[in-house]
Amino acid sequence: MYANSLRERPDLMRTDDDHVPSQWHPGEETMHRLLQVPYEDNPTVPGLPAAYGPWMSRSPLVALGTIGVDGRVWTTLLGGAPGTATVAADSVLRVRFRTRLEPRPADPGAHWTGTDPVLEGLVGDEATNGRGKLVSGLVIDLEHRGRVKIAGRLHDAMVLERRTDTTPSETSESIDVQVNVAVDETLGNCPKYLNKRAITPYASSPQLITDSLPLPADALALIGRSDTFLISSRHGAHSMDTNIRGGAPGFVRIFSNSDTEGVTLVYPEYSGNRLYQTLGNITSDRAVGLTFPDFDTGDILYLTGRAEVLIGDAAESVLPHSSMAVRIDIEAVRFVREGLAFRGTLLDPSPYNPPVRRLAREVGGSGRRPRSADRMLASLIHKLPITPTISRYTFRLSPGESSTPVRWSAGQHVTLDFSHRLDRGWSHMRDHDPSSLNDDFIRTFTVSSEPNTSGSNVFEITVREHGPVSRLLSRWTPGSDLAVPVMGFGGEDDTRYADTQPDTDDVVVVASGIGITPFMAQAHAAHESGLALTLLWSIRAEDLALAVDVIEQVGHLGMAITVFITGQLDTDGHAKARTLEQLRARTYIRRMTESDVKAVGHVGRRQFYVCAVPPLHAAVLGWLAGEDVRFEAFDY
Repeated sequence: MYANSLRERPDLMRTDDDHVPSQWHPGEETMHRLLQVPYEDNPTVPGLPAAYGPWMSRSPLVALGTIGVDGRVWTTLLGGAPGTATVAADSVLRVRFRTRLEPRPADPGAHWTGTDPVLEGLVGDEATNGRGKLVSGLVIDLEHRGRVKIAGRLHDAMVLERRTDTTPSETSESIDVQVNVAVDETLGNCPKYLNKRAITPYASSPQLITDSLPLPADALALIGRSDTFLISSRHGAHSMDTNIRGGAPGFVRIFSNSDTEGVTLVYPEYSGNRLYQTLGNITSDRAVGLTFPDFDTGDILYLTGRAEVLIGDAAESVLPHSSMAVRIDIEAVRFVREGLAFRGTLLDPSPYNPPVRRLAREVGGSGRRPRSADRMLASLIHKLPITPTISRYTFRLSPGESSTPVRWSAGQHVTLDFSHRLDRGWSHMRDHDPSSLNDDFIRTFTVSSEPNTSGSNVFEITVREHGPVSRLLSRWTPGSDLAVPVMGFGGEDDTRYADTQPDTDDVVVVASGIGITPFMAQAHAAHESGLALTLLWSIRAEDLALAVDVIEQVGHLGMAITVFITGQLDTDGHAKARTLEQLRARTYIRRMTESDVKAVGHVGRRQFYVCAVPPLHAAVLGWLAGEDVRFEAFDY
């Protein structure tokens, strides 16, 4: 049976005192047990792999979370230009930026104050060789929908430059600040709900508007139009987590804002990667810090308070059509005019964003969420089984009532909405399939066919059967009707081979299993553009038919292809391996190694593209520390 709130199920909670050491902490395990998530290894990697360095240095934004001078959890958002975050040393993240701070009158030169509660808590804190106060962070590239989480402790934070002829009251001059974080763990996250924006630096002039509750009208309006906020949480004195939440503008709802009811916000938890790191923290320690940035005006709203996870009918009763939501009681605020040192231009909302769900007290009832009449439909017209678990599906696009023709580029993905075929609506219990309570049945697949320049409205996806959507596809038979709304085509420039840097001699693609799909769509175009393409592909023995299928299509291009076969080969497997060799692919019956990857191309003049399962992904990042590695999420 599911409880309405985690606080009603003490039997599901553990403390650190009785916790058996594992990869998950007790709060995360609580969420996994409550939602009956099958056990999987924690994908968080120790330290800060150096291979993340080039990507981080190109990313313009960094969110940081810590404990403020008031003992509360706060979050901030810094940066505005590439170079804000760099890897300074082994597992040390350096964040450097300009801001406005002033010495505290009681302690000139040692501690600083300003409008940003996180910087107040960090700058001037004594260096403690990596065992300082808890810090969490999120390096963000909204323009390319990338994010990487880090967590650790403050190593040191310092003011690098300030005018010596100013008094503490003079704050017109900005100063350089450097924060070094000793990173204990790192995790790359998927782009699912990131709204794409171009970020540009801006000379800000922060002005504190209010630090009192309830919230003023301008702060309420900021929340009402926000499509993004940052949230930091903590696991007691052990660790912290900072992440981003995105949706359609207004997806965060204002439950109350008065002296009598207090200030309370509610937001829906959308279907995600099921790690539940933020929610796991909240189950064991309700303290959170939120930041709402206004990318247009530069205003920023800092909030801190206590959160509660709502599940099942507790979520539905507050936020209809939500199987899970988070309620946050706000305890303190800072609303700052022009507090951001950048501005952001919206380029493309995330195709994953569901329609805004209004509070029950706003609508006085409930109903099915509206669907857009102008979305294009994709109709399944052909299925080609390749292996017992992998098939290729061909869809034909048909326009909606007011949609316009859509074009996509090689290497992009398509987002499809299967909810009308699979969503059974909200229910209080679903013990036989609990994971479906938090499934929006919206899926993204790499388009594995090449774009047709003649304007064809047909595209293909190549999918392994895993979960309700792929099972629905596998059951399709010719003549039956399966048409689903298309939420959009997407994909970022820095993961497309055609956008490789002009001084690159070698393009090396590292793939595993079904992660070959970006290569399938781009191989011919890359070859025609003159790129020297090399493929290193790790694949299970039982999937060799997929390897034969793909290499038959590209083998004539003359590129270097090496296939690493894992598992035991039967008679049919040996035959397929011989076929691959006849197609001029080299085959090895073993795992891919570091030397295999490093032996390809010329150091300094090669570029790697990785689409692989998490263990191989992490290994490759470690092997290629300091090199230019572009990678795609394997599981969004």
